[in-house]
Amino acid sequence: MTIPPMTILSARLIMPALLALAVSGCANLGTQVAPGLPTSAKYPKDQAVVLLLPISAEGRLGAAVDAIEAGYAAALGRDPANNRKPETKDTSGDALAAYQAAAGTSPPPLIIGPLLKNNVNAIAEARSDTSPAMLALNQADQTSAGMVQFALAPEEEARTAAELINALAASQAGSVSTAIVYPQADSWGERMRAAFVGSLDKAPVAEVAYAGGQVGDLGDRVAGADIVFMVARPDAAAGVYAGLGGSGAGRPIIATSHATDTKADAAEKEGLFYVDVPWLVNREMAREFIARSPDTPDSDYTSGEMGRLYAMGIDAYYLGALVADAGDSTAITLPAGMTGDLSFTTTGRLLRRRLDLGRMGENGVTGPATVEELAAAVELGSMAQAEDTDTDAG
Repeated sequence: MTIPPMTILSARLIMPALLALAVSGCANLGTQVAPGLPTSAKYPKDQAVVLLLPISAEGRLGAAVDAIEAGYAAALGRDPANNRKPETKDTSGDALAAYQAAAGTSPPPLIIGPLLKNNVNAIAEARSDTSPAMLALNQADQTSAGMVQFALAPEEEARTAAELINALAASQAGSVSTAIVYPQADSWGERMRAAFVGSLDKAPVAEVAYAGGQVGDLGDRVAGADIVFMVARPDAAAGVYAGLGGSGAGRPIIATSHATDTKADAAEKEGLFYVDVPWLVNREMAREFIARSPDTPDSDYTSGEMGRLYAMGIDAYYLGALVADAGDSTAITLPAGMTGDLSFTTTGRLLRRRLDLGRMGENGVTGPATVEELAAAVELGSMAQAEDTDTDAG
């Protein structure tokens, strides 16, 4: 509905204090305004590097490997202190043997990879206290001294969305009525649901599961919620968003990064908030990074799903220097990574990967969004609901 002028005036009067609290409560959840990575990664002098990747892979996996390698090469080429060319060993066959061959050289190299979880598990189990430092590009089922585990787990998107809502609730000294909409009988959707609900400070949260194509009544099912977290695969995102009311829902809707992957229906998702890697949210930052690199990357690697892996390759280069220079009990952080604000535990587990907030704009154009915009959307939606209630009572 259209909000009366007096209601909008009231919002303008009360919003400054609300927004100041919102920003202070989640200052690091905004987008980066400039490339925050250091000019040089500062690898130890004469440090050898070995990349363990399935370079013989084809299809989807082969494209993923190409994107990671391209991102790593871009970061390497941009580093003025670059004095090393990494050796790459193929893990398409026996990944453990490839690792052992690399680990057995002298002096011991820094090892980056492998990419597949089963290979990371096998290597983690085989490592000893004297094994060389290693940055795995996936999570293992166990920890290993000297091995840091860097993965792009989708659950971090759900946790980032929950952090945003927690901060908004804290800024208002009260609760923010929340709903999550996720695909029924979908293991990925269930993982996202569990991560989101488990990360919210205040319960309960309305949980609404939907079946494919049956999204017409979603808006009714989340009625009363101040904010909605939407979990949908790329080909379903526009339909689910429409089922929630789209840009006229009267409440902010935050989606996972997957909602932005299909461009054909991008205009239908105008107004949708989403969380994604800084590389894809803040394109100005990405363009500046590319401008400072010696070679122009293949655009197939720098956008969409491959763009996230390209960003992973960039961060792997900078994290590698930190891993090579760290002790076994050092907690590593990369606060301005292209895949997010990264921090790891002293045992090498990924502690947090905080992503950026974006929003779909006019003509389907995506771009950075601010915490202020999200807080304002929650506040205006709440006042619109109150106005509806007063009208019904009258």
